[in-house]
Amino acid sequence: MGIIPVNKKYLFTCILLALMLCISQVMGYMMPIMICLGLFMILAAWCCGFNFTLPFLLFFLPWSPILRASPDSYSFYTFAMVLICLISIVKRNFNFRNYQLITGILILFLTLLSKVLDGGSLSFNYIAFIMMLVLFPSVKEEWREGKYDFYQIVTFFAVGVIIAAMCALNFADSPSIRKFIRVDTYLTIIRRSGFYGDANFYTAQILAAMGGVLSLFLQEEKRGRLVFLGILLGFLLYCGFLSASKSFVLVACGLILIWVVGIMQMRDRTGLKLTLIISLLIAITYIATSSLFSGLLQVMLTRFSFSKDLNSFTTGRTALWQVYLQEILQNSKVFFLGKGFTDVKVGRLGSHNTIIQVFYQFGLVGMPALFYWIRCFFGERDRTQNGENPGAMKKLLVFSGAFVPWLAIDALFFDEFFLLQWYMLMAIYYLQPDNNTAKKIESGSDGGNIWMRK
Repeated sequence: MGIIPVNKKYLFTCILLALMLCISQVMGYMMPIMICLGLFMILAAWCCGFNFTLPFLLFFLPWSPILRASPDSYSFYTFAMVLICLISIVKRNFNFRNYQLITGILILFLTLLSKVLDGGSLSFNYIAFIMMLVLFPSVKEEWREGKYDFYQIVTFFAVGVIIAAMCALNFADSPSIRKFIRVDTYLTIIRRSGFYGDANFYTAQILAAMGGVLSLFLQEEKRGRLVFLGILLGFLLYCGFLSASKSFVLVACGLILIWVVGIMQMRDRTGLKLTLIISLLIAITYIATSSLFSGLLQVMLTRFSFSKDLNSFTTGRTALWQVYLQEILQNSKVFFLGKGFTDVKVGRLGSHNTIIQVFYQFGLVGMPALFYWIRCFFGERDRTQNGENPGAMKKLLVFSGAFVPWLAIDALFFDEFFLLQWYMLMAIYYLQPDNNTAKKIESGSDGGNIWMRK
């Protein structure tokens, strides 16, 4: 498959709809808001019908907090995810892979049993999660139609993140928007979080997009694309610094380090190597000396200076992790069955760690079923005939950007839990030395196929 140009019509439509939604929310008028939400659902169905779902979903992911009629209502983003799953299973003629049904039924049984023992109730989030387990793997099959490549995926994702961050920055003082977002201010520190109430969720999306951008630097050869990726990277770094997040700095530095190693491993591209290294040095110098970043850097240094021990360095997370681990180990019911995907917190605070949250929700019995679902979702791993993986550094960049931030947030209850796995899967398929799709993966080994591509 050759290089696929960015679908500008879809990108322009997404940008226009997002800006219309933002303006409608700023105005606070219900009719324009509902029109935008209706158009969003129509566009979701349209993109799914024409196999362009992933770029669309990634573009609107940072907009999901304002894709709702009111701050306390459900996000239409989740409704769109469910709608897309239903359309996809109809497109696949109601054919399922074995693991979709096996894991879905098993986790349904275990979580319901846990809820019955606790006297818990069913929620929309719980129903949507079970539906996603059964139906979401059918959505990923659209990649076989070849409507987009990883460059398009990253472009839509990064542009969506950047525009959402800039809109939230400029409209943060609007009374209508202020209901959706949170700007933390203490001492001389101002922390931005896009349209999210948590800066760490905001930066997790930025880092996931950054991982994709950096991986493409190691693969793209067209000068125009490389320049555009550089522009995206600059904006993503600026948006990340706005959050004053320590985790953003740490993970971003790790991504840059992996990226440099990837540059050094590139073969027969000496000119590009020099260009990228020189560009990196120029960028570091600019960030360190420019007035645009000087205030943001000072905020970062101030936040790090507050760290006196490991608990303060992690902003209290290590203490939270200890509390959750104690609850898991001391409560036999939670240890074996978990809480049954019920949004309950220990001490009114989330665990701030997705792995701990998975154990807390599904227990020792349910965790293997969920991990089996994840293994099957990814199917065959990328291999070469010699057992080597020439795209390893590129994929490590995407993996680190997408999933390392999950060690500091609870991603289990959010759409990112499924969506970023698909994002990683596309990186595995597309980030090849020859820019070709891994066509050898025509029938996955994910739990046995009932249908195959015709």
